[in-house]
Amino acid sequence: MKIEVRNDKVIIDGYVNAVDRFSKILYDKKGQFIEKILPTVFRRALEKNPSVKVLLDHDYDKELANTKDGTAELYEDNIGLRAIVEITDSDVIEKAKKKKLRGWSFGFSCNKDEEVINKNGLRERSVRDIDLFEVSIIDDKKIPAYIGTSIELRGDDATVIEYRSEDFEDNSYTVDENNGEESTPNFSDMTASQKREVLGSTYRTLFKDGWLEDYDGEFVYGTIDNGSQLYKMPYSITDGTVTIDSTNQVKVVRGGYKEIRADEEVPEQPQNVDVEKINYSKYENILNEVKGGKERWKV
Repeated sequence: MKIEVRNDKVIIDGYVNAVDRFSKILYDKKGQFIEKILPTVFRRALEKNPSVKVLLDHDYDKELANTKDGTAELYEDNIGLRAIVEITDSDVIEKAKKKKLRGWSFGFSCNKDEEVINKNGLRERSVRDIDLFEVSIIDDKKIPAYIGTSIELRGDDATVIEYRSEDFEDNSYTVDENNGEESTPNFSDMTASQKREVLGSTYRTLFKDGWLEDYDGEFVYGTIDNGSQLYKMPYSITDGTVTIDSTNQVKVVRGGYKEIRADEEVPEQPQNVDVEKINYSKYENILNEVKGGKERWKV
């Protein structure tokens, strides 16, 4: 997580939610549970909604950025849902300078999930498909906690909007005093998460629809399009610049990344399907009615 405070804007870069990792204990009408959002769930949700808004405290009257106009970039990588947001709102800039921005949150509805009871008697929920309504930055007025908050909207089609929140890390803030010029740590000195971010950024530049799955000291492993076929490619780092040799793509299989020889049969891959775009404006209208106090919801 990185919060860069400049004179005229704030740039927030970090993970809204990690995929394939169980949460802290949540609560709903049934009691306690833990949950994880499975890989590719956020990716599919973003394909359905090309205009995800970044709000302050889930307030649609306080839109800070939007993926449609490029002020917000949201994508899923092998870690989770990453957000890079550029904010010019003066109030948020002041809050950032005073370190009063507390965390991420996001609102969604679940289309498909599975629950099992683990050996400790606790429900484990695996979320397989969602509609992503918005991502929010939480300030000191709305202290985040990773709890299972939900609102049931009583429109033509009853919809439960769920909210999840996570605190920023304590060392997130950096104040720019050099006109945005920053020193870049050596790759060997970076944490595993930082290395993934650096490699992932270069990978997405090369393969917009691809997915960086893993890396080691010599190769990156990932898809190059919307398909599921995995490739390995060598990479190098010179003077802090990552170069991925995209001309040297070798097909591999998961589970050890064994190379597939030219004479070997490649396992049949699932066909791509067109994703139907969803109109999210009706949810915003209903939420605005909730804000206005009309009786169409319940907690």
